[in-house]
Formats: sequence, C-alpha cells, structure tokens
Amino acid sequence: MKKIDEFVHSLYKDVSGDKQELDDLKQEMRSHLIEAVEELKFEGKTEEEAIRMAIENFGGKKQIVSGLSEFFRVQKKFTNVVLSFALLFFVAAIVSLLFSLANVKEYKKESKEAEASHLERYAIMYDVLDVIDTPGGEITPKDKNELQNVFKRYQDKINMIAVFPVKGSEEWLKDNKEVSMAPMNHFPIDYKKSSIIVDRDGIVRDKEHIVPSDYDLGTVIHANGRWIVQYEYKTSYEDTIEKYHQISYYSPNTSSFYYVPITFFSIFMILGAIWLFMRKQNRQLQSVIH
Repeated sequence: MKKIDEFVHSLYKDVSGDKQELDDLKQEMRSHLIEAVEELKFEGKTEEEAIRMAIENFGGKKQIVSGLSEFFRVQKKFTNVVLSFALLFFVAAIVSLLFSLANVKEYKKESKEAEASHLERYAIMYDVLDVIDTPGGEITPKDKNELQNVFKRYQDKINMIAVFPVKGSEEWLKDNKEVSMAPMNHFPIDYKKSSIIVDRDGIVRDKEHIVPSDYDLGTVIHANGRWIVQYEYKTSYEDTIEKYHQISYYSPNTSSFYYVPITFFSIFMILGAIWLFMRKQNRQLQSVIH
C-alpha cells in the first residue's frame, strides 16, 4: 500500500502541530483508504485499480483541500466571533471592577459613619450618667445646667434627653433587663414619669404634650442603679441610624461586590482559551490548504 502511504503523507507533509495527533489522523485516514481498497478488490478490481478508485472516492487532494478551505473559512469566522466576545467580556469586567471598587469605597465610608453613630450612643448616654451620678441621689440645679450643656453638644443628632428615677420603675426594669446592660434601642417610656427633660429650649415644663418618637430605632434607653436615661434621635439623623442597623444585621460581605467582575473575567478567560485552541487549529488547517 505504498501509494496509500504516499497519498496520506502528501496531505499532511506541511501540517504543523502535535506529532501524536498528526500520526493519529494519518493512521485513521490510512485505515479508511485500506478498507475501501479491500472492498474494491473483493468486487474484482486489481490492487492498482482499487487504490486509484479509493483515492478518487475519498475525494482526491483537490476536493479535500477545497472542503478544508470552506471549513477553514467558517471556523476562522467563528474564531473571530469568539475573540470579539472575549474582548467584550474583558471590557465589561474592567468596567464592572471599577464600579465595584467605587461601591466598596462608598460602602466602607458609610460603614465608618454608621459605626461612629453607634459609638456616639454610648458617649451621649455616659455623658448624661456622669452628670446625674451624684451622691445625693437628686438632680441639682448644677446638674440641670450640665444636662443642658450635654444636650447642646449633641443637639444636631437628638431631640431631647429625659431622666427617670429607677424607684417606681422596678417592674418595668424587671421586664426590660436588657437596658441595664448597655444603651439599647427601645420603645420610649412615658415622658410624664420623668424627673427632668431637656431639649433645645432648655428644661421642658409641659410633659403632657410630648409626642414620643414612632421610629422603632429612634429612642435609646439605659439604666444604672438609680436612674433611667432616655433620649430620642432627630428625624434628620434617623437615616444614619438606619444605615448602621442595616449594615450590622444585613451587611453584605465585601467580596460580594466583586462577583460580577469575577464572573466576567472568568468568561473572558474561558473564551480566550477557546480562541487560542481554535487559532492553533486554524494554523494547522491553513498549512494543509497552502
């Protein structure tokens, strides 16, 4: 079958690529041709006739090259489409990464502001308790002045500060033990029971007409051994309080901001690998055609 070997070799002599792959392709083509020759010989043809007819039936070199040329044209076009989509996803990955970085920066800024508001609730509360934590157990005129100063210090954030005696509120404290542990957001106590209330106008005399905040996070309460302190946030400051609450309980992981760019980069890499593989195949086909 020397002619068969020469024919197969002539088709692949200029093809570059993996030697094992080329040997497998040549062996497969040789097997098909030999099988066709044996069938033709069985029908009564001589070996020379059978080889010639098998090669002609196989299509001949020109027809094979013509078919490869058409396949090469289609595959090259598809390769370019793959490259276009790969570049598109690369650009999308870069753009989404820039957006993600900006969002992470804004998220960290909001987190920092929200954390500051949380720490400030302790500062407000303990500033008030420091004023009223006197040996006599009564709020003196000096304490009242100092309470007004505390309010002025935080007046851009709170509406009022109220102080209640623990005496007479034992049952309430028993049912709300958490307020003794740390400053807590809580539904407000009736202001009529307070010993003193301070707002922007000073000491509040008319307790009957105070309307408590209806925002569920708008009031903070804390109790020590003798006093219960309660203050309300200004409506304009509630957004900051809400952000802290959302960040504390529903905060996304920072890595989640990068899911989209990571996905786009992954698709780009997959398409890039496909493009490189097809580009290699195209070069092999082109070497066969030319």
